[in-house]
Amino acid sequence: MKSSETKKKRSLKRVALSAILFGAIIILFLAVLVEIVLFIYPTLENYKRELTHEGDFATALIGDEYLEKVFSEVKDVYYNTPEEIRHEQYSDEYVNIIRPLVDDEFMNARNILTTCRERSKLENVYYTFFDDEYERLVYVIDGNDRNFAFLPGMWLSDENGTIDSPKVIERTLKSNWYLPVTYGTVQGWTATNYTAVYDSSGNVIGYMTMNITINSFARQIKTFLAIYIPVMVVVLVGIALLAAGAINKSIIVPINNLAGAARKYTSISKVERHIDTSVFEDLSIKTGDEIEELWETMVDMEDDVSQAMKQIRDVTKKQERLATELDLAKGIQAAALPTDFKEISAKDEFELYAYMTPAKEVGGDFYDFFMIDDDHLGLVIADVSGKGVPAALFMMISKSLIKTRAMEGGRPSEILKFVNDSLCEDNIHDMFVTVWLGILTISTGDVIAANAGHEYPFITGEDGKLTLYKDRHGMVIGAMGGIQYKDYGFKLAKGQRLFVYTDGVAEATNEKNELFGLERMEDSLNRYDGDSPEGLIRYMKAEVDAFAGSMEQFDDITMLSLWYKG
Repeated sequence: MKSSETKKKRSLKRVALSAILFGAIIILFLAVLVEIVLFIYPTLENYKRELTHEGDFATALIGDEYLEKVFSEVKDVYYNTPEEIRHEQYSDEYVNIIRPLVDDEFMNARNILTTCRERSKLENVYYTFFDDEYERLVYVIDGNDRNFAFLPGMWLSDENGTIDSPKVIERTLKSNWYLPVTYGTVQGWTATNYTAVYDSSGNVIGYMTMNITINSFARQIKTFLAIYIPVMVVVLVGIALLAAGAINKSIIVPINNLAGAARKYTSISKVERHIDTSVFEDLSIKTGDEIEELWETMVDMEDDVSQAMKQIRDVTKKQERLATELDLAKGIQAAALPTDFKEISAKDEFELYAYMTPAKEVGGDFYDFFMIDDDHLGLVIADVSGKGVPAALFMMISKSLIKTRAMEGGRPSEILKFVNDSLCEDNIHDMFVTVWLGILTISTGDVIAANAGHEYPFITGEDGKLTLYKDRHGMVIGAMGGIQYKDYGFKLAKGQRLFVYTDGVAEATNEKNELFGLERMEDSLNRYDGDSPEGLIRYMKAEVDAFAGSMEQFDDITMLSLWYKG
């Protein structure tokens, strides 16, 4: 799939420029933020220092003894007055209660605050304490103009204005620069400073509060930003454009050249081409950095691909030749297995069918059936160790030896002993084969069999169902010479069946890594409701395939079924 046909890509140059401009904006924002902080911090620190100095001076003039006295008197009146009265702080009842607090000594202290406010050009200065229960800032001495001043015991809260919380006040007391700043439509920008008032024991009894307008300071900030931001924008844009040009020359152009070479290289058919290419080498990138290293890697890659394609072409030819040979071997192996089921089943006494599916192109399983004489039928099913071509060759030899010896006559045990001794003579690769060999006397239904390490057969029992017949196993064929095998017999009555198979059936595995197993085999065999051996085997193959699902066949699957008609 070509990227140019699926989605239009953004230019790398455009991406780089966007990233640089975005970075410049971030730098501008941070620079403005830093400059504002550096400008505001010392200015507010200076305001706070001056306000604290003025407050300390006024407090010294009033005197600590009087302040402790007047705070105590105001608190006594305030806290001893019922809330329903003091809540209406402008009522005659409450004013009459607090008015006696305004004596000559109080007026002298208030005049000092008023003089401090006027000479220091403060918005206001006053002494207060905080009522935690009702969240009120209660006035003790207010240095405001007479027309706007609060009497001692009057209060301010969020109900009739705005006040700072105890946390804000505490932060202001602890900081060397922090001042709460508010904006009003009349005064404009106002900063507030708090200093603590102590009694003779060193306990905080209230606060001295000072308000000052900082409109000139706000105008200075606005002027600073109006000059600083445009200058920084011009400088950063210029730097960004220079950086974009340098990046374009040293990074983007070489990368685009590499991308173009890559597109050209991918359009070349490397399978049919028999000469080396030099698409990347022709670029000659000399940037002296990682991009040059990338180019050198691409040049080496191009050479490696050329060499690999030559090897792939050679291997492909060999694989094609091997595949042809395997197809031929598969055909030879398939031809070696008898398929004249209808011909041999033409006899009235029995009907049989067999089936073999190799796990690879060729397999090691095999079956066989042949007439030894007019009244004896030989039945063979076997499984060679291993898979592929070696197993197929060993299978052909084993099959030929079994049939040749069986046609000479004799019992199954004698036939297997001969085949075992013959295979052991030249078995240099230590291969072996499991074999079940049975000879059916057609006229009577008697079967004589011998088992050389093969799977147990299924035989129709007295209940009419196919049941596992656990016969006696002998040594596998080809493992050791001189082995004696044992015969055993059973009789097939009219309508009974014989089913033999290789381990590929029982050991078929599904996605859950479960085996098909002998129990499922027996259940499936007895669910089949027909008599046809071919139908039974095709049914069993379908059962195994449905159980295995998408799992790849691991072993050869071979089955042989006989229905004895009598």
